[in-house]
Amino acid sequence: MTAPLDEAIAALHWHPDTVFQRRFARYATAIILHRCGELGRDFWSWSTQEWAELLRPQQLRERFRGQVGMQARPYLLVHAYLLTGFTAFDLVGPFARQTLAQRIFGSVSVDQAVEPVRAVLNGWGYRAANLESMICTLLLLNRSPMLAELTSPALDRLRADAAIERHFHGRHLHGVHRALATLGHTGPPPAPRYGDGPVPITGTAPGWAQAVERWHATATVQPSTRDTHRVVLAKIGRWLAADHPDITGPADWTRQTCSAWIAAVDRMRVGDHIQSESWRESRIEQLGKPLSAKTKRTYIRIVRTFFRDIQDWDWIPRRFDPARALETPRSIRALQGPDPRVIADDLWAKLLWAGLNLDPGDLPAGPGAHPVDMVRAVTLTWLFAGQRSDEIARLRVGCIR
Repeated sequence: MTAPLDEAIAALHWHPDTVFQRRFARYATAIILHRCGELGRDFWSWSTQEWAELLRPQQLRERFRGQVGMQARPYLLVHAYLLTGFTAFDLVGPFARQTLAQRIFGSVSVDQAVEPVRAVLNGWGYRAANLESMICTLLLLNRSPMLAELTSPALDRLRADAAIERHFHGRHLHGVHRALATLGHTGPPPAPRYGDGPVPITGTAPGWAQAVERWHATATVQPSTRDTHRVVLAKIGRWLAADHPDITGPADWTRQTCSAWIAAVDRMRVGDHIQSESWRESRIEQLGKPLSAKTKRTYIRIVRTFFRDIQDWDWIPRRFDPARALETPRSIRALQGPDPRVIADDLWAKLLWAGLNLDPGDLPAGPGAHPVDMVRAVTLTWLFAGQRSDEIARLRVGCIR
């Protein structure tokens, strides 16, 4: 029973050559055999959903305490991919796709596939933080490390794969396809489709959905911002349909409705009032968790912007002031504190040099310009005290001396 599992590990280009990795591989074997006993079937006959349930981090942590399950997870992914052809990566939560590809195909083969595409895209000024993950996912789904096998028919098939759509949301694939065409491996990508528009809003009153779509078509903010607002506004419509069915459109809102929405946001959890079941499946580990303070603040700001706009455009009568009725509560604002980032040493050295060598030519001139001495004092305070702008503003006069 264990021979196929042992052979799959032996076939890897990265071998478990330490005592710890050999132990982790044995953990994976034991977990699969344990699951075979539970299901009463060998792993060859497991369905995609059964493999996905085993591979999800939350399931592994709950069923196999400590680090056993998570340490075995990379080898479980290997077994699922090599022995049963499992590629439903969208159902198993996050994992290092580049690492899996390197173990399956070898680091050299993966690098030979990634570097030409990255070189072409870099030459165009294209930057993507997860480009390697995208390319490795394509290789894994195509079951080959060869770029030449990513043909136009193969890319058309992979473009519709849920493992690409749900994880990358269509990002970067068009650029990768263009790079592959430039390298001569495939034809040019199809033109991006904008005519179909977003999926229809469901689960809301018709009047609310019509108002949201009208705002989406009228607002002049960036398309990505409009789309984000549309998703949240549709969620509000489903909340209204469930908790306030008598409110069928924006004109029915009152200050009491605004208060009810803010209270609902404060108690809302991930997955509430979601339209897409595929979204729910792809984020199963986050379902039921409270929304972050940042998300709560965004939800309230979006509905505030929506009502401010449609009142300014005279679509509905003014029954309340959105700035006051939909103000983010202090209790939520207080939870969203600073989020400092570590600055790389080379960048910090450049900032330090620039601050220490600040001269009048580096600053804007003309009426209203700040004195050079003041700017230099504030710069040195920030560089050597690490304080935020509001903290610097509260310092007493003369403290720089």
